[in-house]
Formats: sequence, structure tokens, C-alpha cells
Amino acid sequence: MKFVTFNLRTDTAHDGQNTFFFRAGWVLQKIDRELPDVIGFQEVRPHMLDFLRKHLPDYTFVGCGRGADFGDEHNPVAFLKERYELISLDTQWLSPTPRIPGSRFEDQSVCPRVVTHVTLRPWNSTRLFRVFNTHLDHVSDSARVLGAQAVCRVMEQQQALQTTPMVLMGDFNACPGDAPVRIFAENRALGLTEHTGNVQNSWHDYGRKRDIPRIDYIFSAGFAQKGPAAAWESGQEGAYLSDHDPLEVNLEME
Repeated sequence: MKFVTFNLRTDTAHDGQNTFFFRAGWVLQKIDRELPDVIGFQEVRPHMLDFLRKHLPDYTFVGCGRGADFGDEHNPVAFLKERYELISLDTQWLSPTPRIPGSRFEDQSVCPRVVTHVTLRPWNSTRLFRVFNTHLDHVSDSARVLGAQAVCRVMEQQQALQTTPMVLMGDFNACPGDAPVRIFAENRALGLTEHTGNVQNSWHDYGRKRDIPRIDYIFSAGFAQKGPAAAWESGQEGAYLSDHDPLEVNLEME
């Protein structure tokens, strides 16, 4: 199975020639060419999600927006509808009150944060697996730590109900070795393994900052990695897919 974490970069006029709809064609072409089994997106506004749903009909997109009205940016999970069946779907807010839409930690940016969780079944199998997709806070170190802990609690709760292979992906806004990443890597109950360690960097501000260590990750438990992770680099003619390189890894359920 090919898994991809893809911070699509929100649609803002401040990006000029890198505004989403100047990049959208390259995004569609790249996804159509690579055909990942599962994609965890971040920073997807409702109109961007509508565009993806319309032009990527092979995929089912699930997950709601992070705002109190379920709008604002989404962390949708997309999966190939001809290969997988959706068994369950859940969204929780990274906050002291995870079931209250739009809730946040006190020491956090103005942006609520969520984890989107799906359970999928391959059509040709009775085995289930889970995917967790998140985007940790971009301002507060303490909110990133609390957010990582909250994601772990969600994962632990799900595994307590039924143990399955699982994949965690997303933009953690933290470099390798930082506390939020260690929280995932050192959680003994989950037993997660990182698969993107060979990728040097992921966020690059449309090619301007290639020296910043990786902040996007794919972890799993109950999967074996098949080959090294890869970064999807810029599109054709110097156009960029995003201000992040999407990261891809091939995994097989053990």
C-alpha cells in the first residue's frame, strides 16, 4: 500500500504565483500518476476539498473542518474507493474537550487542531487497518506536545477496542528529535516506527528554505516498510505542488 502525507498549503493570495489554483493542475497530475492508496492531507479549505473531490473521482475523501462550524481547514483522509471500504470515521479536536468542535488548548495559536481517524478494509481482505492524520500547532511548543499526547490517547483508545495495524501521518511542525516527535516514537503502548527518516526536509517555502529539517512524518505499527520513503518534489517547469514536499512510503500489513 502506498501512503502519502501531503500538506497542500492553504489557499491564500499572499502566495502570489503559488496560490493554490496555480498549483492545482500539477497536484492532480501527480496524484493521478502516483495513485497512492491513502493520502492524509493538511491545510485543505472547503473549496479546495470540493475541487479535489470533483477532479479525483477515484478517491473517497472523509473528514470535517477544524472550526466550531466544521468549516475552516480540513485534514481529510482520501483513499481509493475501488480498493478500500470505509468501516469507521471519527474526528477529535486536540484540546481538553476533544468532542467540542473548534476547541483548543489555552496556550495555542488561534487555529484549532484535529486528528482525523478512519478504519479501512481492503475489499479483498477481512483485515482492518487504521489511519490517523493530524496537523500540530505551528506556534506553541506546549500545544504541540499536548497535541501529540492527545493523538496518542485517541490511538490508544482505538487499539484498546480492537488491535489493528495502524498508520499515523501528518505535519507535526516539529523537527526530528523534538519533543512531539519523541512522544510518538517512544510510546511503548503503540509501538510506532517512523518510515520517513531518510528524507532530509519537507517544508521548504516554495523552494526558498531547503535547509530546515523535516517536519512531516509517517509512522506505523503492524506494517513492514517496502523500500525507502520518497519526497514528491516540485512539479513541471519549476512549479511547486505546495510549500511542503509530500512524503510517500510503501507499507505492507504484517
